[in-house]
Amino acid sequence: MLNSRKGFTLVELIVVMAVFTVVIMIAGDSFKTILNQMGKITKSEESNIEGVLGLEMFRHDLQQAGYGLPFSYLAPITYYEAGYAPASAYNDGTGTTASGVPRAIVAGDTLAATTASDGTDSYNILAGTDYLALKGATLGLTKAAQNWTYMPYSSGITGKKKPRIWQKDNLANTDRVIVLKKTFSGSTYTNQLIFNTAHPETYWANYNSGGFADTSFNPTLPEEMYYIYGISADDNVGMPFNRADYFVASPADSTKKPSYCSPDSGGVPTTGILYKGSLNHSSSAPGGHLTYIPLLDCVADMQVVFGWDVDDGQGSEGQDGVVETFSTPLASGGAITVSPAGNMGRVTSALADPEKLRNSLKVVKVYVLAQVGRRDANYQSPATFEIGDPTLDNSISKTFTLSAAMRNYHWKVYRLIVRPKNLLTNQ
Repeated sequence: MLNSRKGFTLVELIVVMAVFTVVIMIAGDSFKTILNQMGKITKSEESNIEGVLGLEMFRHDLQQAGYGLPFSYLAPITYYEAGYAPASAYNDGTGTTASGVPRAIVAGDTLAATTASDGTDSYNILAGTDYLALKGATLGLTKAAQNWTYMPYSSGITGKKKPRIWQKDNLANTDRVIVLKKTFSGSTYTNQLIFNTAHPETYWANYNSGGFADTSFNPTLPEEMYYIYGISADDNVGMPFNRADYFVASPADSTKKPSYCSPDSGGVPTTGILYKGSLNHSSSAPGGHLTYIPLLDCVADMQVVFGWDVDDGQGSEGQDGVVETFSTPLASGGAITVSPAGNMGRVTSALADPEKLRNSLKVVKVYVLAQVGRRDANYQSPATFEIGDPTLDNSISKTFTLSAAMRNYHWKVYRLIVRPKNLLTNQ
């Protein structure tokens, strides 16, 4: 007896294969969609993480602005800050040879499109963005700039006096330092730069844990305490502080800018990179170049707002601790926007005067408009973004209008609100 054997017909096989093919196509298309979405989410998260890390460095430097800055000198000195535009516009002194007392924070409002250089490559500053220069001992890139110590008066010792030695993170004997004499009398602080007045060209000293070879750097009275701040790791000291500049620029070399950023429009960059420019020391004219450190990619704008305590009702700055005035930085030609406008003279004066600035500047607000992720053809962002705080005063805030092409990208406004802790007004 033969067994009954039954198989599939050709039609049945074709139908099954067709159904299977359709299922595979649907699943593949879904998988492709998931991969695309995951790529967008991943790139978005990369942008957010990059923003957090870069802006935290920015926040740290804002808090350190003013740390270890001299308020006065024993005798006139000559030092050299930035020797090249646009950074040279934020030097403290006349021309490229600066001899003034440094301001902790110097800024420029609504820059014109200009070209900057790090000595090798060119960078195009984005028109309409702000510029921020911060000055303080710890703003340098070397390990020396991160260390400090102090040296008390020692009775019965006529020669070298030894600085305080920490358990770790001490200055090295090869480091170049400045020495400050700090005093407080009544309501007045003094932070005087100490050096051998017979040699004002070397207002800095070679650090030595066993004491300075030049006893001019030693305290001479029992009530004196000298503070020692690391500045540089070599002899090329150009200024008695370090400096970090923040700005938005697009590198002329297109390979140094991510290809996924919003494209140029008519040859003009729509986005740039938020850079930290560390000013290199140069002990001769014209001064130093910046070392460019990229912090955040695809940035369309950066705006700075200052909050001031300039009026206590009795004609003094920084006395009542109240932020009653906000302002933009100074634009070229000295233009400034102040709210309320009645305090324009006081704010303008404080921006130019190191003492008034450290006594009355309480808050620095920084707003950064940056692209998040790659182009999304199915997305339309809002046409405008508020770069600032319109609740303060619309004249202080800026409305940024995106081009049609820029609206196919996601955008985010990052906000930094910092009370610089090394200004007297916040102590």
